[in-house]
Amino acid sequence: MGNKAENIKTESVKVTSIARKINLQNACRRAVSYLQVDFFVCLLLTLVFVYGMDVQEAGEFSFDYDRYVIWGETLKEAVYRVETDGGVLVYTVEIGQWLRWLRWVGVCVCIAELLQVIDELAHGTARVRRHLKPLNEIALQAQALSEQVFDETKYHSLEDAISNFKVETMDAGIHMHDKDLMGIEAALNGLLERIRASYKQQTQFVSDASHELRTPIAVIQGYVNMLDRWGKEDEAILSESIEAIKNEAGHMQKLVEQLLFLARGDANRQSLDKKRLCLNDMMREVYEESLMIDEKHHYKYEENGCVYVFGDSDMLKQSARILIDNAAKYTKEGEEIVIRAGEWKDGSPFFGIQDNGIGMASQDVIHVFDRFYRADAVRNSKTGGTGLGLSIAKWIIDRHQAYCDIVSRQELGTRFCVIFPKLAHDNDNAQVSV
Repeated sequence: MGNKAENIKTESVKVTSIARKINLQNACRRAVSYLQVDFFVCLLLTLVFVYGMDVQEAGEFSFDYDRYVIWGETLKEAVYRVETDGGVLVYTVEIGQWLRWLRWVGVCVCIAELLQVIDELAHGTARVRRHLKPLNEIALQAQALSEQVFDETKYHSLEDAISNFKVETMDAGIHMHDKDLMGIEAALNGLLERIRASYKQQTQFVSDASHELRTPIAVIQGYVNMLDRWGKEDEAILSESIEAIKNEAGHMQKLVEQLLFLARGDANRQSLDKKRLCLNDMMREVYEESLMIDEKHHYKYEENGCVYVFGDSDMLKQSARILIDNAAKYTKEGEEIVIRAGEWKDGSPFFGIQDNGIGMASQDVIHVFDRFYRADAVRNSKTGGTGLGLSIAKWIIDRHQAYCDIVSRQELGTRFCVIFPKLAHDNDNAQVSV
C-alpha cells in the first residue's frame, strides 16, 4: 500500500509539473495573440482615418501629401495637418478629442486582455490538469497492470477449459467464474455462439436437402420395382413408369444444381461479371421470354424511365425469372402478371413482379427467402417447387447491393420489387469480375 500511495503521489507531481508548463505556454501564446491583434487594429484604424480624412477634406486620397500630427501641451490640443510637397496647406483637423476617446478604449481593452492572461496563469493549470486526468488515470492503470503478479494458474485453467470443451456442450459455453478472465470468457462464448448458429444452419441445410432428395429417390425406386414386376409385359405401366422416372430425375437434377449454386455462393466461389447495363432492356427480354414460355397467363410490361445498373446481366435475369416463375405457380390460369422496370420512389433503379395469386400471410413473408421454406397454404400443392429458387434470387440480389420490397395480401396477390443502388457516373463504363 505504501508503494502504491507513493507512486500515485509521484505521478500527481509529474502531472502538475506538465500542466504548469502547458499552461505557461498557453498564457504566452494568448499574450502574443493579443499584442498582434492590437497592433493590426491600430494599424487599420490609422489607415481608415487617413484615407477618410483625405476623401472628406481634400476630395481624394493622394500619396503625395505630407502628413503631420502636431501635439499641443495636452492631448486634447493635438492637430492633424496635411500639406502638399511645396508646403501648401491642404487641410487641418483637430483630433485631440478622438485620441482621448481612443486612449480610454485602448486602456479598457488592454486591462481586459491583461486580466485574461492573469486568469490563465492563475487558474489554467487546474483546467489543464482536469483535461489530463483521463490520461493520468490510464497511465496509473497501465502501471498497476504492469506491477501485477502474473498468476499462471488462471491461464492454465483457461487452457484446460478450452482443451476439454466438447461440441455436445456448446450451448453451455465456457465459464471460469474469474473476474480477471471475464473479457476473454465473453469473447470466447460469443465466438462459440456464432459457430453454433452456423453449425445448426449447416446441419439443417443438409437435413432439408436429404429430405428433398429422399422423395424423388423413393418414387424412382418404386417405379423401378413396379417395372421389374409387371412393366416388362404391360405397356401402360412401362409408359407411366418411364414418364414418372423422367420427371423425378429432372426434379432431382434441378434440386442438385440449385444446391451446388448455393454451396458455391456460400463458399464465395460463385463469380459475377458486373458491367453497366440497361435494366429496361433486360426486363423487356425477360418479358418476351415469358410470353413464349408461358401461354397460360397474361403478361404485361410497364416501365417508368430508362435506368441503368451495375451488375451481372445473366444473374439478374435468373433472379427475375425465378420471381416470375414463382408468380406463375401461385396465380390462376388467365390471370395477369405485371413486369415493371424504371425508377423507384427515391429515384433508384428497380424491377418488379406483381401477380394476382393466392398471396402470403404476414408470418410467411419474413421467411419467404429461407431455404426449403414453403408456406402452409402451398406446402401440399403440386407446384413442383424445391423451396430453393427464392433463396437463389435473394443471393443474387444481395451480391448486387440491392434489396427486395415485398407487399403481399392473401387472396389478392404479391408484389416483389428489387431496388438497386443508384449508379455512380464514374462507374458507367467500368467492368469487374467478382
